[in-house]
Amino acid sequence: MERKAPTCLDDILNGGAFDSLGLLADVQPAKPKTAPAQSKVRSAFQEIVDFRTKNGRAPELKASNLSEKMLAARLMSYRNNPVNAAQVKDLDCYGLLNVERVKVTETTDATSSVGSLDDILNSSNPLLDDVDPSILKIQHVSKQSAEDRVWPDEIASRKPCEDFYNFEKLFQDTQRDIINRKIEVTRFKSEKQVEVGDFFILSGLICFVDSIIEDTKETSARENPRLRVIFENGIETNILKRSLARALYKDPNGRRIVPDAEAVTRKLQGLSHKDKATGCIYILASETKAPALVNLKLQGRLVKIGYSSQAVEERIKNAENDPTYLEAPVKILASLDCYNLNPQKVEHLIHAFLAKQRLNMTLISSKGVAYKPTEWFMVDRDTAIAVAEHIVAGDIMNYRMDNTTGRIKRVR
Repeated sequence: MERKAPTCLDDILNGGAFDSLGLLADVQPAKPKTAPAQSKVRSAFQEIVDFRTKNGRAPELKASNLSEKMLAARLMSYRNNPVNAAQVKDLDCYGLLNVERVKVTETTDATSSVGSLDDILNSSNPLLDDVDPSILKIQHVSKQSAEDRVWPDEIASRKPCEDFYNFEKLFQDTQRDIINRKIEVTRFKSEKQVEVGDFFILSGLICFVDSIIEDTKETSARENPRLRVIFENGIETNILKRSLARALYKDPNGRRIVPDAEAVTRKLQGLSHKDKATGCIYILASETKAPALVNLKLQGRLVKIGYSSQAVEERIKNAENDPTYLEAPVKILASLDCYNLNPQKVEHLIHAFLAKQRLNMTLISSKGVAYKPTEWFMVDRDTAIAVAEHIVAGDIMNYRMDNTTGRIKRVR
């Protein structure tokens, strides 16, 4: 008998003339497996059916048993979900699903106003119906306000340093001396190295121990005082001495900035950083050749008055390229050291006192840009120095400018 060759996969699977050896005679089609998700839905519902068979009733939300409450909540979800209900309909031999579907709007309204734990406890949620109310009552615990609470001494607060102008020059000088290798930076080793007036490097920032905040007679507190520490980014903190030392020691880059010979000498003389000038008021004359300023320059009535927290020589190093200095070399007429003066207030006093003498002129820079030199005034050197001296002395309010003579005059 001539064998027929199969022409497709169906010819092989159907056997018959194409399976002369009977290899596929006993092969049965595999039963489709239940999808994992569907089997979970069915097995979860079967637990509800088993509860009904064992107890003769459906699980209830008001039950005291947590497992029964969970089954009751699960049954409610089946009743509200037509897709899941359809998958388990053949298992529902007790008609558990034949209950009017719970309206979603009712549950939504009940939960939409929940905004705190009190809202949950005061709600009509059946899960809380049988909770013993005594567990929610706090007894034998006194109320304590935030003010009465005792916080650990280790906790330090951080805030912007309002008088940072008193420390800005100290940081600038220290940074310059580190770059120029005038002072040494070493690894921090011990809390004995932490003293008022010392500089350190913590978390990549230079910090300065300004003062002891709390002065107490207790020996333990004197050994571990709370310090006022200023950081170069303008932030200050009140931290315990040992806490600062611990932070410096744990920081792999924690460093102590060794004071130079001058600083050591000042400390031996009883002088602190508060006895050191924090800046200066400077008076400059311009060597400008601008035609509009020639007459004022010849009369000696063209000066710049300002405040600087750094050396004036450093400030004017690039004057000939800076419109602030009229794009010309300048000459230092005078410089007066200032102690604990706010630079913004100093400049405000200068500008307010000499408002009528301010140079009100628009100039064109070498780049063709128009600008107004706001810190230049039409007064002579002696008048400018007198104004600066009275600002430093703090009695400038007792004087006024005579706009006729262009001189400073005492108020009677």
